[in-house]
Amino acid sequence: MRTICNLVVLFLGITLGACAAAEPPPACSSGLTPTSTVPPKLPPRLHNEFSGKAQVSFVISPAGQVQSPVIVSAEWHPVGHSAGQPIGYNEAILPAVAQWRYPHRQHACRHQVPVEFQVEGAGTTAGRSNNSFKPTPLRGAA
Repeated sequence: MRTICNLVVLFLGITLGACAAAEPPPACSSGLTPTSTVPPKLPPRLHNEFSGKAQVSFVISPAGQVQSPVIVSAEWHPVGHSAGQPIGYNEAILPAVAQWRYPHRQHACRHQVPVEFQVEGAGTTAGRSNNSFKPTPLRGAA
């Protein structure tokens, strides 16, 4: 029994040591733009109730696929008669960004982009979908 416990402790130590030794991928080069994007799909009742942007961080694999997207910050502003907190915006962004594609590369790298939602016109389009979003690469940031 003691031998089994020692083996389990040894295995856990090796596993944790390997995880701790794994370094995060380096930052991607600045000015990197996706080769294809997918717009976030908001439920119809949420379209254009808020405008603003979310900063999304993720890893780009050597094959150009987005992995592990995470929203690191978001700033939303009510449009028209909207009030309260936005619901569904962050949840719509992550699956869309996960489908984006970038050029193939030698090694994986970490990248960060803002995803913006904007309302076309001043107050006249509130409540209508315009699918207006912008994936804009950050200059000099990763």
